[in-house]
Amino acid sequence: MNKKTVYKTWIRINKIITLSVISLFLILIALSPVNIFIRVLAGILSLPFLYTSIIVTYCYYQFSDIGGNFQYKIHNLIVSKISYTGNVKVLDIGVGSASLITKIAKSLPKASLIGIDYWGNDWEYSKNICEENAKCEGVSDQISFIKASASNLPFDDNEFDVAVSCLTFHEVKDENDKVKVFKESLRVIKKNGEFIFLDLFLDENVFGKNDEFFHTINSLGISSIKIEKLENIIDLPKILLNKKVLGNAVIISGRK
Repeated sequence: MNKKTVYKTWIRINKIITLSVISLFLILIALSPVNIFIRVLAGILSLPFLYTSIIVTYCYYQFSDIGGNFQYKIHNLIVSKISYTGNVKVLDIGVGSASLITKIAKSLPKASLIGIDYWGNDWEYSKNICEENAKCEGVSDQISFIKASASNLPFDDNEFDVAVSCLTFHEVKDENDKVKVFKESLRVIKKNGEFIFLDLFLDENVFGKNDEFFHTINSLGISSIKIEKLENIIDLPKILLNKKVLGNAVIISGRK
């Protein structure tokens, strides 16, 4: 039997399960024959957990291939922005379960690609899942996977023709200064090489003041740069425009 790809979404299933279990537990207490004060308190406490559980589950549905398939659409958008062809070297920073990198490999059959990720314990991704997905897609001979942090890429300066990253920088835990993470990603790209980075760059709690962050990015000596809000490129459903989902998402692309 042929194996099928297992691509995880950006919403963690274990988070949905945890929220749902807590909600159900509190609701059961509220409906049980115990002290009325405890029942009322449990009922009140269940509301935010139930609400969050519903919202997170619906976001998962919108990202997944059984729903809105927006993760697929966003990855396709990134692939469409790569102008290089032929025998090029590509880096995917934060490869996840290899959904994006396998699409790039298929669109650039002569390219060699490397995907890096830290694959932390709180995520449902792994190097093994990536390798299996690459095999299922028939591109395993093009791709290598390495465990590494985006804050300290194990590559030489000017090594890659193209670098992409999708919703990774804000998750880097070992470097609070996200400008340094951005600069580290640029370091490994060749002169005039291409980059497409999508992240929650408008989230000031993570990336700092918008004006300061984008001024710094524009002053890095990049030969060309384009900054676009994701919602201006893809028609996102209202639920995904929440600031905690993709409301702060921006694509920064250009050439080094």
